[in-house]
Amino acid sequence: MRLALLLPLVSILSACAPPNAAVPYPTAKFADAPAPAPKPEVSAPVALPGLVRYFDREIDLQPFLAGFPYGRYKPSLRTGRMFYFSLGDRYALQSLSLERAGVTWDLGSGATLGDADWSKRSLWSIHHHPSSDSLWLHADATNDEKMNLWRMSLADGRIEQVTRHDYVYGMGFSADDATVAYLPRSGTKAPFRSCLRTRDVRSGAEREVVCDDPKLTFTWSDLRFSPDGHEIYFTAQVAGDRNRVQLVHVDLRAAKPRVQTLTNPKARRSTLELLEPGPGDDQLYLANDDGFANLYAWSRKTRRARKLTAFKEDITSAALTDRGVVAVHRTPAGSTLVLLDPSNGAVLDERKLPGSVDVIDGHGSRALLTQESPDIVFEALEVDLSGGKLAQTRVAAPDDALAKQVIACKATAVKIPTFDTDKASGKARELHAFLLEPRTPIEDASRRLGLITAFYGGDNSYSEFDQIMCAAGFTVVSPSVRGSDGFGRDFHALNDRDLGGDEIVDLFWVARWLEQRAGLDARHIGVYGGSHGGYATMRAMTFPPGTNGRNEAYPFGFGMSHAGFSDIKSFHDACNIPDWVVLESGDPNNPGDLARMKAASPLSHVDRLQLPLLLTHGSNDWRVPVEQSRQFARKAEAAGLPVSYAEFEGQGHRIEGLALQVKLFQTRFDFLMAVVKAASDEG
Repeated sequence: MRLALLLPLVSILSACAPPNAAVPYPTAKFADAPAPAPKPEVSAPVALPGLVRYFDREIDLQPFLAGFPYGRYKPSLRTGRMFYFSLGDRYALQSLSLERAGVTWDLGSGATLGDADWSKRSLWSIHHHPSSDSLWLHADATNDEKMNLWRMSLADGRIEQVTRHDYVYGMGFSADDATVAYLPRSGTKAPFRSCLRTRDVRSGAEREVVCDDPKLTFTWSDLRFSPDGHEIYFTAQVAGDRNRVQLVHVDLRAAKPRVQTLTNPKARRSTLELLEPGPGDDQLYLANDDGFANLYAWSRKTRRARKLTAFKEDITSAALTDRGVVAVHRTPAGSTLVLLDPSNGAVLDERKLPGSVDVIDGHGSRALLTQESPDIVFEALEVDLSGGKLAQTRVAAPDDALAKQVIACKATAVKIPTFDTDKASGKARELHAFLLEPRTPIEDASRRLGLITAFYGGDNSYSEFDQIMCAAGFTVVSPSVRGSDGFGRDFHALNDRDLGGDEIVDLFWVARWLEQRAGLDARHIGVYGGSHGGYATMRAMTFPPGTNGRNEAYPFGFGMSHAGFSDIKSFHDACNIPDWVVLESGDPNNPGDLARMKAASPLSHVDRLQLPLLLTHGSNDWRVPVEQSRQFARKAEAAGLPVSYAEFEGQGHRIEGLALQVKLFQTRFDFLMAVVKAASDEG
C-alpha cells in the first residue's frame, strides 16, 4: 500500500510549463460498470477475506492490494537475477532469472528465498554476491527502520545479521565484490556520530576509515568505489543542511584518510545521487545545482566537475550502461526516456512515455524500467540498447481483466489556482493536481464524499488508496501543494522553515475548488495523508486562521491521518530524520525556531478540533514514533473532542500484509460512515 510515505512529491509552477503537455487521463478506455445492487445496511465489518463495506457498497480489496501480487523489484542485470516480493498476507522474497534478454517475466515461477515474512520487516536494498552464493541486505529486524546489514544464504535461505549499529545509512561494493563500504551512525538522538567503514567480505575484517564532524555530516547515500578500488565516493551535508549536499570522497591508500569535498560547499544543492563510475576517470552523479536535477561528471584526472545536461525537468533516475546513460526526466505530465553520451551529455535517443517512469537497473546493453500512472497499474519495460537506440519491450504487467477491475477512477490532470503570485512570472500561482472521479458514483448524494491528499499529492502514479476510495464512490483530488517535488528546486523549497504554514493554505484553496467542481459542501470534504501528510491533516483540522497573517481557514468535514507527527519538537528529538525537521521547521536549539515549532504543532491547538479526525499508526514506527499520534488522541479525548485512534501492533511506518490492510480500510470506512451519519443527523 502506498500512502504518501515521504516519497517523491510533485508540483507545477505557472512560470515553468513542462515540455510534456498535461493530457487527461486515463488513455485506455473502460466501460463504466453498473452500480451494485442495494444491500441491507450493516455496521459490522464483513468477514469475507478482502471484503470491506461502505454502507451498502462492498469493495473487494484483494484485487487492489494483491491481485497482481508482486512488487518492490530489485534487479541485478550484472548477475542476471531479479529479486522481488510476492505480496499477500505474507511478503515472500522471490528470485527469477534475467539472463535471457527481452523475455516476458514469469513472476509466478520465481523461487522463494527463505521463510522470512517481509511484511514484518523493512528491506531497502539488495546486493547479489554470486561468489558466496548470497545476498547482502540493507534491512531491519522488526519493521522499526533500525537498519543494518544482513546476509542471506541462497543455498538455504538462512539470514544472519552482519552489523550491529544504531543505524546504517547505506552500502556499496567494490567492483570485484571483495569489499563492502557502509555508513553507520551511533546515537539515538542528534547530533549523531557517523563513520565510513569497510569490511572484507571473505574474512569479515573491518576498518573504521574516517568519521564525520559537525561541519560535514554523513547521511543517506549509496557508496561507489573507483574502478581500481582505491577511492570511495558518497554524499555528505554541510552542517547537516539538506540544502547543501556535497559529493565527497576518501582515498583508502592514505596513511591518515580524510574526507575531501568535491563540490562547491556554498552552492544550494538539495539533490545529489551517485551513479556508477563513468568512462575514463569520471564519477557520474545527478545534482540540482541549477534548480533541476541534471547529470554531472567529476573527473579524477582534472579534479573538476562539469555539467553534462541542462534539462528543465528533474532527472529522476538513471543508470550507466555500455551504450550510454539511460535516464528519465519528468514532471507529473509525463516522462521522457533518454539515452545520453556520458562524456558530454549529448542526447543520443529519446522516447516520450505517458506515466511516471523509473530506471531501476542498467548493465551491458540492457536497461530495466517501471512505469505507472492513474490508468497504468504497473508495467516493466526492458530496453535493448545494442543498436544504439532505445528499443523497449514490455516484460511484465497485470492482465487486462485485472487492470479494468482495479482502475476505479476517471483521472484528469488539472490546474488549481491558489492564493499567491509566482514571483518569477508575476502570474497567479496554479497548483498541479489530478482529479480522480469514481467510475461508479454513489446515487445517494448524502453519502458522497470528497477527499484531498494533504501530502504527497499530484504524482502521476497508481495509488491503491485513491483507487479504493473511487471504488467506494468518492472523489479524490491529489494536488501538488508548495514543497512538492516535480518542477524544480525552488518550488520544492517554498515551504522550507514554513512547515504547517502556506502548504496548508494551498489545501484550503483546493477544497474550495472541489466544492465548486463536484458540488459538495464542506461537511462532505475531508483531508487525508500519511507521515508528513498525516501531520498536514492534523494541522489542517486545527489550523489557526492568523498563521502567516493570511486569515485563512477551511471547515473540513473530517480528516484521516496515518503515521503523522503532532508535536514538531518531540518528533525532532525522537525520529530518525531530524535533519528533515530542521530543514522544514527550524532548529529547536534556536529560541525563535522553537517557538515557531510549537505554534505549528497540531498538539498545541487540539482545542480547535471541531469535526471528526481518525488517527492510525503502527506501534513499531521509528520514522514517526507512535507516541506522536497517541499524545494527540489522549489530549483530544480528554477534552471530549471528536477523535478516533487505531494502532497496529508490530507495524512500522506502513501497514503491511493483506489482512491488516483490510482491517485498516474497514476502520476508515467505519469512520466515514459515522461522519456521514452525523452530518445527516445535523441536517
